[in-house]
Amino acid sequence: MLQRWLALLGLPLALALLAPAAGAQTVSQIRLMLHPYAAAPGDLPADVLARLQTLAGTTLSVSSATRTGALEFTLDSPITEADAKTMLRRLRDDRSVLWAEPIRPGLALKSGTTASSIIGNKLMVRLVGDPTPDWDTLLPRWSALTGAPMSVQRQVGTSIWVLSVPPAPEDALAQMAEQLQEDSEVQYADPVTQARAFLVPNDPYYPNQWALSDPVGGVNAPAAWDLQIGSASVTVAVLDTGSTQHPDLAGRFLPGYDFISDPAMANDGNGRDPDASDPGDGTSNNECGDGVPGEPSSFHGTFVSGIIAANTNNGVGISGLDWNAKILPVRVLGRCGGSFDDIVDAILWASGLPVAGVPPNPFPARVINMSLGGEISCPQALQDAINSALVNGAVVVAAAGNSASDTSGFSPAGCGGVIAVGASTRQGDRASYSNFGLRVDLSAPGGDGVVQDWILSTGNDPAGPGNPIYEFAIGTSAAAPHVAAAASLMIARNANLTPGRIQDIITGTTRSFAAGTTCGVSPLCGSGMLDINIALQSTLPGGGMAPPGTVPVVEYYNPARDHYFMSADAAEEAYVDTVLSSVFQRTGELFFAWADPVLAPLTALPVCRFFAGGQIASHYFTASASECQFIIAHAGATWLLENPAAFYVLLPDVNGTCQLGTLPVYKFFDNRADANQRHTIDLSVRRAMINRAWVPQGIGPNHVAFCTPI
Repeated sequence: MLQRWLALLGLPLALALLAPAAGAQTVSQIRLMLHPYAAAPGDLPADVLARLQTLAGTTLSVSSATRTGALEFTLDSPITEADAKTMLRRLRDDRSVLWAEPIRPGLALKSGTTASSIIGNKLMVRLVGDPTPDWDTLLPRWSALTGAPMSVQRQVGTSIWVLSVPPAPEDALAQMAEQLQEDSEVQYADPVTQARAFLVPNDPYYPNQWALSDPVGGVNAPAAWDLQIGSASVTVAVLDTGSTQHPDLAGRFLPGYDFISDPAMANDGNGRDPDASDPGDGTSNNECGDGVPGEPSSFHGTFVSGIIAANTNNGVGISGLDWNAKILPVRVLGRCGGSFDDIVDAILWASGLPVAGVPPNPFPARVINMSLGGEISCPQALQDAINSALVNGAVVVAAAGNSASDTSGFSPAGCGGVIAVGASTRQGDRASYSNFGLRVDLSAPGGDGVVQDWILSTGNDPAGPGNPIYEFAIGTSAAAPHVAAAASLMIARNANLTPGRIQDIITGTTRSFAAGTTCGVSPLCGSGMLDINIALQSTLPGGGMAPPGTVPVVEYYNPARDHYFMSADAAEEAYVDTVLSSVFQRTGELFFAWADPVLAPLTALPVCRFFAGGQIASHYFTASASECQFIIAHAGATWLLENPAAFYVLLPDVNGTCQLGTLPVYKFFDNRADANQRHTIDLSVRRAMINRAWVPQGIGPNHVAFCTPI
């Protein structure tokens, strides 16, 4: 079995490098995150700066740093988009840089969480420079600052401290955290949800899944499920061998795509096609090269998908980590592996971007899992595709590799912006086969040793598809989907999280490796071992940290009519959540707006809200005063003005550009007689609506309807 996973992590290469398209805009600022072993978060030693400037080929002047340690630089002079891409690739390819990106208006870092009735009693705090805390001084000062008594509960990892406070709603905890961040000794502070009773599923093989609950090597899933069990609106793309029918994955697969262009490698009689099912990848001796032994079919994609999303608490088989997310099977591995040109296209398509000759993807992924790789430094085309996926809001997770070598020499794990996952054991150490190095972000269960310490998941008999089984296996291929599932649960809890923020939370909330282990005394296994419970505790529901004076505008969906609806009225939301819950469900998407014009900027404008009954049965929103008056004057018999000021927003300039400190809200029209609209700040949702052929409406080339505060 070990050889099977090793074989899947060695890919033949057929890479065609793509030349970047020249852009008309210029870039004058960049943002990057250094690996913590290159420099402490927010710090920039002189030798590191010198190296960064050599890579960039220009002078970099530090302009600011985020609380989580990302550095923002101003370039010596503005450069073209094409030159910026070249420069950023050089920076991303360096092991000391976790990710790098240009800073553009309207794309500032977001933070957001939703007001909630959930009660918590903990804060997580990191001190500037990670000193040994002087609690006798700090705790009284912080208690006076927040008005709440505090005590130290425990340490998470090596730099984060959990503080106990009196029970309070999450929004009150968020306010305390903001107050703590006013202290010059605090790098950052986050609210933590109060722990509750564990939820344990009834799947019969659950006791065999040590990776979910083992106190030493597990990911703390039962406690995490008390906070979040996932959302069907979150799509996880599994770039792998494809899908097979399995009773424990029934109803979880979306229509995917087969991106294997070589018919012989595809093993299904043709090249690319819309059938992502896995026909098997078994080979004969010497088929994949002289002296290469044959292997039975692995049905690797089925195994990976089961770790993420096997149906849970259904009394059958095993427990997946995310109880509700949908899996988008994207086939890139066949007989003898796969090729990177197919993988590049698959990443683009999975994130919702167009690929020549392939139908648009109506289900853009928020998470992309790649339990695959090749021993090669990150190709530029692959890096470009990953960058594009990140821009569209997709978290990219990759297995570090099974060669017991430095991860920086493997792709996609060695590429910038990827969460690279090493494999850990039940005993809390590095698996013997796992790749390692400074490029590993964290470790997750991959199994090793005796079979009882391997990973159990869904599978298929090697004889051929249609013979579902459960099987044990080991590898970083098994470790990566644990992290992918953690990301999907976090997105279900707060859909406005950016990929960078998700990476910060996942790596910043890991548990320490077991004392005396190889990883316990070395930085080469990442920040620690995945703890999904702590990661979710550090992820407030989307909206609780609303900008001052604003309220969340919550989106609902009626699947029977394919209608979207949004509300900024808390009382109305409560009514929809209870009385109309069988008709409208929350999508998890939201943005912020002003409900009171007194609290809004002077330039803020009201959004008119109309409703048409009968066959239309839809709402219509507009921030255009002239359009509002036109509808009243010419269509008032059909469209009733329900509220002349449902909420207040800002308008972009004539080019559709929002001012700093705000985000663009994109509007789409279904182009049907029922005249439904959808509004979103989520770039993956925007791409999904374009791919569904909804018509974009708004100002400028990107069709921005209005701007919302961050």
